[in-house]
Amino acid sequence: RVLRVKKIFVFLSVFVFYSISCASTLKISPEEERYPQIIAEKAYTEFNNKKYKRARAYYQYIIDNFDRENYSKEVAWAYYEIGFCYYYQRKYKDALNYFNIVMNDFAVLPPKMLAQKVMQDIYERKPKLKPIEVMEEIVEDIENE
Repeated sequence: RVLRVKKIFVFLSVFVFYSISCASTLKISPEEERYPQIIAEKAYTEFNNKKYKRARAYYQYIIDNFDRENYSKEVAWAYYEIGFCYYYQRKYKDALNYFNIVMNDFAVLPPKMLAQKVMQDIYERKPKLKPIEVMEEIVEDIENE
């Protein structure tokens, strides 16, 4: 019994170490870390290789390391792309969280327009995820017809 507990402990320790090391090994050189476009390209490559967690980590790096005032376009796109990674994995609640940030916190039009389109698609696929306000508007529109 003690041996089994030790095996489980070792397995969990290795799993946690592996999880942490994978998440923290972004390959960004000191020269690259000043350019969000280069980091976004790395994220895009990871996304195309179906490595969504790593893609999100690169986009999160942009969010964490570039201020919204001077890099609002890049940061807005990073939020959108993280949402899109979640959408692609059918993690719709997580996707909506990021799309809502794009919609509410940024004035950058292209990612806002795309976020709105993907949000509509999510609501069509999963009507229960619609916010109450959206549902009330739909009921009002039906009643006014």
